[in-house]
Amino acid sequence: MSYNKRIRWKDHSVERPRTYTEVSNDDGSKTYTPAPGEIYVQGTPQSATNFNKMEEALQHLSVAYDMLLTTSQAERRGLEKRLAALESKVESLKG
Repeated sequence: MSYNKRIRWKDHSVERPRTYTEVSNDDGSKTYTPAPGEIYVQGTPQSATNFNKMEEALQHLSVAYDMLLTTSQAERRGLEKRLAALESKVESLKG
C-alpha cells in the first residue's frame, strides 16, 4: 500500500496569540474566551484523523524497513556461503 495522501501542515498564525477575554460568571468563576484578533493563516487541524494517518504511514515504513533488512541479511549470508565455497575450490586447485 503506497502512501500518497500528503497533509500540507500549516501553523496557525494570528494577530494576538494566547490572548483571551475574561467574563465573570454569577457563581464567581471566570470564563476565558480566545481573542486572537485577525487570523493570518488558518492552521491545519490537529485531529485524530490526521495523526492516525501519520501513525499508519510510520507503521508501513517500519514494516518495509524490516522486510528490506531481513532480505538483505539473507542475501548476504547466501553470498558469504558462495564465496566460502569458491575459496574452498580455489584452495583445492592450488594444492
